[in-house]
Amino acid sequence: MRKTALVTGATRGIGRAIAATVFQSGFDLLVTARSHDDLSTLSDELKHEVPEGTIHVVAADLSLIEDVKRVAGHCMRLFSTLDLLVNNAGTALSKPIGDYSVEEWNRVMNLNARAPFFLIQELLPALGQSKQAKIINVGSVVSKKGYTHQALYAASKHALYGLTKSLARELHEKGIQTHTVMPGGVETEMIRSMRPDIKENELISPKEVAEVVRFLINMHGNAAIDEISIRRSSKEPWS
Repeated sequence: MRKTALVTGATRGIGRAIAATVFQSGFDLLVTARSHDDLSTLSDELKHEVPEGTIHVVAADLSLIEDVKRVAGHCMRLFSTLDLLVNNAGTALSKPIGDYSVEEWNRVMNLNARAPFFLIQELLPALGQSKQAKIINVGSVVSKKGYTHQALYAASKHALYGLTKSLARELHEKGIQTHTVMPGGVETEMIRSMRPDIKENELISPKEVAEVVRFLINMHGNAAIDEISIRRSSKEPWS
């Protein structure tokens, strides 16, 4: 029997790689992103690879609280039991702190921090029905560090990191495991706008991040992992 999962930000980069890996690992999926056309393309590709699997799509802008609640409601109607929630959807801006607008603050914080918070809140009943539920929040190297011109992005990912740590304690007794995966520079459209100085051949592949997620979802023994940091191999260890 296939398990069930929701993956956000599923049509590009890390999210697309995670969605494919989770689907191939025996999960029926609900995937969400802003573009319905991109979601349909992803669905067709994955069902061609795994014909026995089921994939549902819902287009949504998770920076809007009404869309967060709509996605959660759709998920609850599809899956009375949810085994995996991957909060991957995110956005970033790079500019001096004096140049950010209130509208930019709201969009980045709402998508990167508020959306995961309220998706988890809304989906707790379905996660609680699973015997091995997992929440995986996709953070970043800036979940712990700060870089010039990334104050807003770092603030949002620090917020997600704090949420993850608190939830891990709060949901432990309910049997729901909460993890964070924090990669450095990954080969995505986002990194090209944020860090054009990084050589493309030194970037982490989205599939490498997805393999870490595969490792986490396959862990069912006495060992537990709270967080995994992933650096580019070209960077100095522990830097």
